[in-house]
Amino acid sequence: MNEQTAWEKAASADGTTATERALANLARKAFLSLWSYANVFTDEGRANGRGDGKELCDLLVVFGNDVLLFSDKDCAFRSDIDVTVAWPRWYRSAIEKSAKQLTGAEKFLKSYPKRVFLDKGCQAPLPIELPDSRVARYYLIAVTRGSHFPARQFFGGGSSGSVMLLTHLVGKADHEKTPFHVGFPLESRRFVHVLDEMTVDVLLDELDTVPDLVNYLRKKEEFLQRPDTIFSVPGEEELLARYMSTMRDEEHAFPRVPGDVNFVALPEGDWEVYRNSPQWKAKQEANEISYMWDALIEHQSGFIRSGKAITVPWQPSKDGVNHERIIRALAAQPRLARRSLAADLHVAMQRSDPGRMFARIKMTGRPPSQAFVFLTIPRTQGEDYETTYRPRRMHALMVYCHAVKDGMPTLKEAIGVASEPFSEGTASQDFMHVDLTEMSDAELKEWRKQADDLDILRPKTEMKLFRDAEPEFPAPFKFVDSPSRYLGPGGMPMNRAQRRQADKEARRERKKKR
Repeated sequence: MNEQTAWEKAASADGTTATERALANLARKAFLSLWSYANVFTDEGRANGRGDGKELCDLLVVFGNDVLLFSDKDCAFRSDIDVTVAWPRWYRSAIEKSAKQLTGAEKFLKSYPKRVFLDKGCQAPLPIELPDSRVARYYLIAVTRGSHFPARQFFGGGSSGSVMLLTHLVGKADHEKTPFHVGFPLESRRFVHVLDEMTVDVLLDELDTVPDLVNYLRKKEEFLQRPDTIFSVPGEEELLARYMSTMRDEEHAFPRVPGDVNFVALPEGDWEVYRNSPQWKAKQEANEISYMWDALIEHQSGFIRSGKAITVPWQPSKDGVNHERIIRALAAQPRLARRSLAADLHVAMQRSDPGRMFARIKMTGRPPSQAFVFLTIPRTQGEDYETTYRPRRMHALMVYCHAVKDGMPTLKEAIGVASEPFSEGTASQDFMHVDLTEMSDAELKEWRKQADDLDILRPKTEMKLFRDAEPEFPAPFKFVDSPSRYLGPGGMPMNRAQRRQADKEARRERKKKR
């Protein structure tokens, strides 16, 4: 029995507490195991190679230039005492402590990216290369458990119990006076995404790819940090509902805020409308095939972690970093794109013409900048797998991934996946990533010649370009319009309970006027 590599052990690590294990499992489902690491350590505190390292954070996700730092704290909320005493205590132990830990971890990564390890003995370095701090994008995420049920009781009236977002709160003093609200825990206004036991599940279930989550976090930070504007949102889930239902330039976005507006209040109830809608159910059904793409990535990730991924000349390679870059190109696709990519891969895998290869090519971008090549080649009778079939398949994939630029000069990269078809019973995969930005005319001419030798990529017979804009939802959503103001006495934003009372009184007034 082969001993597990340090990378394999890290992939199966579950965290040290029940809540950390829950977070690690949720993250692996959303981000896949090659980029998620629970309980990583730094070598701070070790002397002369002795002693244990210091835990950096509860979960680290590294995906190209994006670094997500998670802190997970499960703190009991004293519901048996007055909320004006219980909330400040809980806030300090859960939110404030998490925010400080996360900023400390961010500072360390920026200064010492090579001093991060998978084990507390600091013997196994992090196998994923951390980005240079000059180009890295860091996201700080505090998962704070224990406030959910006390918040439901505090707000009453069937509240979801998630912490409200209120951006004029800055620092400890502001937060301690405003129970179950969060703005900027740090005086520096460094953005910390605060989630509770409900909203962390909601967020990672709805945005279950790294690019989808990172786009949300980035746009959320931009939205809520609009200069001279106060935002009042009744929970992370309500903000997410607006984001998912708003499209701009074929991307999810937050609603536009008019230039003369200095206070924005989102209503409560959007999330319930969104999740119970036929549009959401249709989206879930359409997404089912996309998880074939996740399975392909996860399958190859196992070979990378074990050091058994194949590269030229068809020998095991220890260069996990290079293999990770190739698989990351597949994982960089958001959930919607994975639908059509998985469907194209499935079509290619179903084709099986004896003695003939079949390729399906998907281009993305406007104009097309990225090409995916899905190639299947059945083995011929008597063909040796290692010495003949595998080299033949890899050569064909290489030609496809280079010569495809001849028909589409705007392409900047090609990602190739080659396999036996389903009819073979068993299958292996070859993966390839090709940078097409620096290809000269002479090189392109040579690749075109090799394509002609293989009798592939003939523009008049094989290359058909069509655009299919698959909608994520079959119809737009209809939410209740947000009231122009949710302000109480003294111009202070109302909490959930006060909003519901104001809505109730407004309905009474409307009935009187009828």
